[in-house]
Amino acid sequence: MDRRIERTRAAVVEAAVTLVSSRGSQVGMTEIADAAGVSRKAVYENFGSRDQVLRSATESLLARVPRRSPAPDGHHPTPWDVVLLPIAEHIEAFRDYYRSVLSGPGCFTVRDAVVEHAVTGLRNARAQHGPSVDPEAGACDRFIVHGLVGVVADTLVQHREANLREFVSSLTAGLAGTTPSH
Repeated sequence: MDRRIERTRAAVVEAAVTLVSSRGSQVGMTEIADAAGVSRKAVYENFGSRDQVLRSATESLLARVPRRSPAPDGHHPTPWDVVLLPIAEHIEAFRDYYRSVLSGPGCFTVRDAVVEHAVTGLRNARAQHGPSVDPEAGACDRFIVHGLVGVVADTLVQHREANLREFVSSLTAGLAGTTPSH
């Protein structure tokens, strides 16, 4: 990709995160373009819509989420712990942004980005456990993760200071051995 396009996209994403975090998800394309120092046309050419700007901003933030590694005591966390607890911690770190985008206009596009990130992480975490992992284990992941993201979004809106890491940990505690029933 052309460096100029990369810089424009990065500036728009950064501006969107900053504006949404401080003012809510109803910021417009003109505001985002002005904050990024680019034209409104450049934003549309690079993203197509405000929803795509928010999705790209979310994907950019999610790319920073670290994978959890085994505890020093040799305890191996479940794929759910490896993927979802760092995402919960990440959402806490960007609480204002996620509170706005997971409950405002365009929330479905953003929720899908979070779900896609988590489902991909779960698939990768299971693959690292080797061939002994039940191949059916991931069949319901998308369904379960969508539900968890919805509950987390509701919690962000209703309980401003909720400890999302503890909340997600309690929600996923029973998921370690779940496989779909046939």
